[in-house]
Amino acid sequence: MKALALHGFGSSPEKINWLIGPLRSLNLEVIAPTYRDFEDGLNKVRELLEGANDRYIIAGHSMGGTIALLTASTVDRVACAISVSGPTDRLAQIRWLLSGEPGSIRRRTYEELMRIDNRQVTEEFLVKTSPINYLRPNLPPILLIHGTNDELVSIKQVEDYYDRAKSLGNVIELIRVEGMPHTPRGKDIRVIAKAIESFVRKYCLNA
Repeated sequence: MKALALHGFGSSPEKINWLIGPLRSLNLEVIAPTYRDFEDGLNKVRELLEGANDRYIIAGHSMGGTIALLTASTVDRVACAISVSGPTDRLAQIRWLLSGEPGSIRRRTYEELMRIDNRQVTEEFLVKTSPINYLRPNLPPILLIHGTNDELVSIKQVEDYYDRAKSLGNVIELIRVEGMPHTPRGKDIRVIAKAIESFVRKYCLNA
């Protein structure tokens, strides 16, 4: 079994060592691709999985977490999915960013997304690429990790996804990390590592 570790928007594999480390500690081969934006990342993940003989654990932070959840719902060969601070409803996410005060981190993130490729923030594309719209029974096991102080992604999105996935009979866990912002730091990283290692041992390695 292998693992994919996916970075967030404007980030890189070097900035998610806190995510890669717990996977490597489980003796998994970890592949951490680079990509420009959501569509590029989703395509690269699908290319990697296409025709693969191995099953994959897919873990991601922020945008990478969204790609992990979407892939788990739409592509075979996924043993389980892990999303840290990942939006689950991309249309709601864009509206949340846009509602931020001028100059706020939410508004600045929205403006940066618009500069890169405004086609990717159309309602049609956002609905088409929102994991919450692909929920169904018999998904691979899913771990959601989210901070209570996330300034970019509302935890309510994640709670709604969790409730709906659970109601369909899926194996899913939600870890709320008290005080954690969008990007984990210090003690948050230790909490995340422990949660990932426990979840993977319990649900993923023999999937």
